[in-house]
Amino acid sequence: MAALKINEDIAVQAVEWYFSLKESPQDAELQRSWKAWIDSDQTHYQAWLKIEQFNHELGSLANPISKTLTHKSVTLENKNRRQLLRSILAIAFVGAGGGIALQRHQLFPVMAADYRTGKGETRQITLNDGTRIELNAESAINVSFSINERSIYLLTGDVLIETARDEATRPLVVYAAWARFQPLGTRFYIRSREQDGLLAVYEGAVNLWQTDQLRFSPLRIESGQKLVFDQNGLSELMAAESSDLAWQQNILVVDAMFLSDFVKELGYHHHGWIHCDNSVSQMRVSGTYPLDDIDRVLRALTTSLPIELVYRTRYWITLKAKSKN
Repeated sequence: MAALKINEDIAVQAVEWYFSLKESPQDAELQRSWKAWIDSDQTHYQAWLKIEQFNHELGSLANPISKTLTHKSVTLENKNRRQLLRSILAIAFVGAGGGIALQRHQLFPVMAADYRTGKGETRQITLNDGTRIELNAESAINVSFSINERSIYLLTGDVLIETARDEATRPLVVYAAWARFQPLGTRFYIRSREQDGLLAVYEGAVNLWQTDQLRFSPLRIESGQKLVFDQNGLSELMAAESSDLAWQQNILVVDAMFLSDFVKELGYHHHGWIHCDNSVSQMRVSGTYPLDDIDRVLRALTTSLPIELVYRTRYWITLKAKSKN
């Protein structure tokens, strides 16, 4: 029987399961959730086999990767050790015969990023030049300073940047999948997740070039302005809103958002999987929601929308249309 093609979403899930189980080996409910995930789809099983195969290969101390992993796992602090493990384990899904196309999630680059955050985690960073950065949950950036340019690559997620003056007068340039940005003494926010992009400027100005229009003159976004990017392209300029940065206070503010998109946002802060059934995906959600208690948010939704929660386990939740009694 030919091996099934493992898409990048399932690869990401398999890696996350691996580390969840490593961190909480005595959690019986987590074990049941993992088993249910494997049993629910043949490709889940195939993905886990890849994890086990790679883990077995690392088991030999004669393996040079294993030697490096063993040494660094002992010498690095917990957070850095986890990032190293993620990066090396991602190799299990890359290369000939891996059966994965990584165009969308770019699994290995994200897990090997210079700075990244996990589910429900934010992070503040100060670069060598004094530029201050804040990452939202499930975000990743690479940073590269050369003699000509200070470059930040937003691989995925949300980043708030407050630029610092560079003594060498090198420009700061931010690269994302959908655009390139050059700030002009500014504080600004960029989002880049799959087909979803946003730029909001709070101080100064930012020049923007769309990825497919780099040879043209840039669009200048002034302080107090924002625009969004989706499958239809760039929006008209709008007023920047402080609610776009509500994640800094661990809050999500939405206005008539599709339930499917809302659930995706919650997923960046939930240690598990939340699925929105197609029958309710187009329902609209508005309001202010705390991101430190996702279960509470989901229960609140059942009082405002005709939906119900189906818990396969505590880590695996489906939103579906409310049953008619």
